[in-house]
Amino acid sequence: MKCTAVTGLALIVIVFCGCGSKAERVQDTDTSSGLESSDDSASSTDTSSASADADTDADTDTDSDVDSESELPDADELTGNETTPSIDWMTIEHGTFTFGSPADSPCRAATSENEVTVTLTRSFQIASTEITQAQWTALDLPNPSWSPGDNKPVTVINFLEALVWCNKLSRLEGLEPCYNLTACRGDFGSGCIDGEGNHYPSCGSGGFIFMCNNPIHNYEDRYSCPGYRLPTSPEWEYAAKAGVTDTHTYGGDLVSEPISACNDQPSLNDIAWYCFNSDDEAHDVAQKLANPWGLYDTLGNVYEWVDYYFSGGTPLDYQNPGVPMTDPVGPPEGSIEIRGSHFSSTGCLLRPTDRLYFPGIYRSQIIGFRPVRTIFE
Repeated sequence: MKCTAVTGLALIVIVFCGCGSKAERVQDTDTSSGLESSDDSASSTDTSSASADADTDADTDTDSDVDSESELPDADELTGNETTPSIDWMTIEHGTFTFGSPADSPCRAATSENEVTVTLTRSFQIASTEITQAQWTALDLPNPSWSPGDNKPVTVINFLEALVWCNKLSRLEGLEPCYNLTACRGDFGSGCIDGEGNHYPSCGSGGFIFMCNNPIHNYEDRYSCPGYRLPTSPEWEYAAKAGVTDTHTYGGDLVSEPISACNDQPSLNDIAWYCFNSDDEAHDVAQKLANPWGLYDTLGNVYEWVDYYFSGGTPLDYQNPGVPMTDPVGPPEGSIEIRGSHFSSTGCLLRPTDRLYFPGIYRSQIIGFRPVRTIFE
């Protein structure tokens, strides 16, 4: 087997043998401690190492090989062929919680999971499952998913493509969109298929790019937008924890293990798809037990994009360590955070506090999304 390493933006992609016939290992360096952040890492099964070029930062418009003829100023405009997707929305009441995890948590990063008190002042609705391929195509969007299935999560879509879906649903329901996507370029929804028709499980550069000019947020305060959007990192973690504070997951505690291992984690088997039970593939949503607030697959199955700029090792309270926070929105730029781990992840990484990041243009079979909408009282 050929093993390669691609480095860029403090992101190291290492292809190695493990958790399947071929696995992709992504790790970041915790620069604040000088130690590698073990749970800012993910493992996934890929069939081609040639697809792992993730070397462009977030959604920033930089010089690229995407020509101006590919501009899609109306990527999120309605075509008239949309239908309202059937989605179960769960209401999450505003509240205060502890973001992050105790220092003795298994597979915990050195600093990015530092605990801090966070207050969310607005309640919100969140989809009970990751957005499925049927829900994605209901908005007249092409389905690039690696593993086809109406009830499987849509995958191989980048952060910006997820925002297009959110804007289209907002427009369909007469709500103001949360994102400014009027200057986007590249091949929307094309997945990772090259000019010869070869299909790859992940990609992030060259002709595979779909990108948009900054700024993309219509509301600097994400929580003030009336339309559909991706959750912030604190919103996602608050909903995923679902009030559980005495165990690592809502299924129970996890056993510490090397992050390259694939051991049975009994507390996960009823609630999550991970390397031990997934057969290295994404599954239909809502096949495992929901968390106490009615959300399925917050752990495992596929990662979920969140609307939060993040770099490995950076704690939520990086500006004022230890000071309680209210409605955090994060830094103004950076790579994009993903949450929840995925079907090939080592079990001890399936914690609601685990944080990882990718460039916003990255597409992968292991990443989907779950939208939210602020409730205005």
